[in-house]
Amino acid sequence: MDVVSLGEVMVQMNAAEPGPLRAVRLFERHIAGSEANTLAGLSRLGFSTRFISRVGDDEMGMAVVSELSSYGVDTSCVKVDCTAPTGVYFVQRGYPIPGKSRVSYYRSGSAASRMDADDIRPELLRDAGLFHVSGITPALGMGCRAAALRAAMIAHDEGVRISFDTNIRVQLLKNRDTALEVVEPFLALADIVFTGSGDLDFMFGGEDRDHQVAMIRELCPRACVVVVKCGARGATAYPRDGNALSASAFSVPVVDELGAGDAFDAAFLACVLDGKDVDEALLHANAAGAIVVTAKGDLEPLPTWKDIELFMAAYLGSRETLMR
Repeated sequence: MDVVSLGEVMVQMNAAEPGPLRAVRLFERHIAGSEANTLAGLSRLGFSTRFISRVGDDEMGMAVVSELSSYGVDTSCVKVDCTAPTGVYFVQRGYPIPGKSRVSYYRSGSAASRMDADDIRPELLRDAGLFHVSGITPALGMGCRAAALRAAMIAHDEGVRISFDTNIRVQLLKNRDTALEVVEPFLALADIVFTGSGDLDFMFGGEDRDHQVAMIRELCPRACVVVVKCGARGATAYPRDGNALSASAFSVPVVDELGAGDAFDAAFLACVLDGKDVDEALLHANAAGAIVVTAKGDLEPLPTWKDIELFMAAYLGSRETLMR
């Protein structure tokens, strides 16, 4: 198994048209969840993936398992919880800020939020090349935190590389101290760290970027690279040894921004697993993220290598235009 992950996956009800949810009559049903999105993206890029989670014993739970399986994700470790429902969330698009999406979650008491350390068996990780998790899962509750940390510890003990995306959700982590308490144990174990400009500001205040990176670097001494995603302003990678590398974003029409960061993670990790250089990983990751925002849904627009290469050929012209 190339990549193993665990986390929450939910049913996404995405407004058919932009505007306030109070006025929306039609919704499209999608499946989404940060770690699940990244695994599906890696599967689209040719890697074998395994997902650990829980869903409810309901129609939506069946939809989750069926859809992830259709993307090539091994769902044999997704438990069906007969006492809790599958989580649902609603997406409001393009209102009140054009090009921006807002989310309303209905996940309290969901099956995924009831994961615990007993869901993690060492044999699920021993054959993995990489373990990936985000800050969303440990923020769901103490059981999920224990499950995620147990998986990370097993991966560490087995010599499995670990990638961690801070992915801070203010709805779950109300303040800086709580956020740091949740993410610090994972940063300490991670070999690859993804974060964002918003996450850095939330954790470390309005310091200059170099100082913020230095502060997060202190929390992840094992990491060979820290990647800072800045949305429409591109992304920068800070290798442990060497100079920072930046890549500009691709300018595309935004239909739904959700899932772009997860697609970025998937493409970057795919490049790492394929032995590509960090600058190549940044370019491919930016392309994957740009492709995903041009359509609704987190899973459906996830690109293959061919999609990424066609996109880059159309937008780049020359490679140098996107590398600074």
